[in-house]
Formats: sequence, structure tokens, C-alpha cells
Amino acid sequence: MDLSAIKQQVMFQIGGDAEDVQDFLPYLTRYINDGYDRLTMAAYGQHVGKEQDDTPPLTHDRMSPSLPEWTHPAIADYATWLICRNGNAQRQNRGYAFRRAFENVESRLRVSQSGRYIRHIPL
Repeated sequence: MDLSAIKQQVMFQIGGDAEDVQDFLPYLTRYINDGYDRLTMAAYGQHVGKEQDDTPPLTHDRMSPSLPEWTHPAIADYATWLICRNGNAQRQNRGYAFRRAFENVESRLRVSQSGRYIRHIPL
């Protein structure tokens, strides 16, 4: 998935309410890069764009994360969680599923990084 596809996934997951879109759209790329950074740290032990030049932050729509393809939907899940956590109680509750999905992928990457072998089954 590239940045554009990740954004589209987030829009689908939050329901694309036009009123809400205007509130969070300026922050969407930052939210996506925050999730990308967390997964890169879990997988490689390095932050995006800090210690390593070959993992720059996602800045234009055709850029893809430097992570395995099966992790890309988790980046959208993280951004969705960040948007939902600022909503009403019902929206926050809906967002917890996206948070758990992201944390499961993050945990799988950490276990892989620690040297223990587990079988990765793409979602």
C-alpha cells in the first residue's frame, strides 16, 4: 500500500463523515507516519527518518512504507484509532478494535525482532 491507499483505508474505516473529515484531515499524514514510526521501531529498532536514511517519513501519495506488505493495513488502523479516540464514547469504543489490531501487528514485529521465531500469517 502507498500513502494514498492508506489514507483511503482510514477514510473507509472511520466512515468518511464529511463533517469529521475537515477536523482531522490536516493531521492524517502525521497520524499515519506516527503508526509507521512505531512499526519501524518494533521491526528494526530505529525511528523513521532519524537514524536511517532509507526509511523516510511518508510525504507524498506514491510513497510506500519500508515494511512488509502485511503490516501496511496496521498503519491505517493506528491512524483510525487516533481519530476515533478524540470522538464521543461510542466512537472511542469503536476505535479500540483498530488499536488492538495495530498492537497485535506491532507485537508480532517485536517478537520477530527479538530473535524468537514465530510463523507470520498475513491478515
